[in-house]
Amino acid sequence: ATQIARHLGARVFGTASAAKHDALKSLGVDACIDYRTEDFEARVMELTHGRGVELILDAVGGRSFKKSYRALAPSGRLGMFGISSAATGKTPSKLSLLRTVLGMPWLQFNPVSLMNDNKGAFGVNMGHLWDEVDRVNGWMESLLELYVEGAIRPVVAERFSFEHAAEAHHYLQDRKNFGKVLLIP
Repeated sequence: ATQIARHLGARVFGTASAAKHDALKSLGVDACIDYRTEDFEARVMELTHGRGVELILDAVGGRSFKKSYRALAPSGRLGMFGISSAATGKTPSKLSLLRTVLGMPWLQFNPVSLMNDNKGAFGVNMGHLWDEVDRVNGWMESLLELYVEGAIRPVVAERFSFEHAAEAHHYLQDRKNFGKVLLIP
C-alpha cells in the first residue's frame, strides 16, 4: 500500500516499531511513528496541523480503529482489514480477543455519525471474496501493471519451506517480519 500511495503522489505516514523505521523510509514513508512509544493519533494530527489524513489502513483493530477514525480529515476514509491486537502471543487468548472486540467503535460507525463527521469506514476480508473472481482478477491485473512499470516491488521478509510452516507462523506472531512471509513447496 505504501508503494502504491507514493506512486500516486501521496504523503505517507507509517506506524512500526523503531527497529523497522529505516525499512519504512526506504519505501518512501515520509514520517515514521513508533506505535510502542508514541500516540499515533496525536502524532498524525501534529504532522497534519490538526487536519488529519485522507486514508488510514488499519490492521490492528480494537481501540486502534477508534484512534484511526479520529485521525481522519473531513471526507477521510478508514480501511479496516485485520485485528492483530487480538493476537498477543503464540497461544490463542479469549481474553485478548474479548478486549479487542470490546474496544471496537461499535457506535461510532453508524450512518448518522458517519454523515455528521463527513468520514467513511470500510472493511476488507479477502477470505470472503472467493466468489468475486472478476473483481479480484481486475485488482491483480492493476497491481501487475504497476509491477511491470517498476512502480511497486514486493517486499519479502523471509521464505520458509512447508515443513517449517509452524516456524513461519512464530516469525509472524513475534512481529519479526517487515514484508511478506512466503511458504515454499
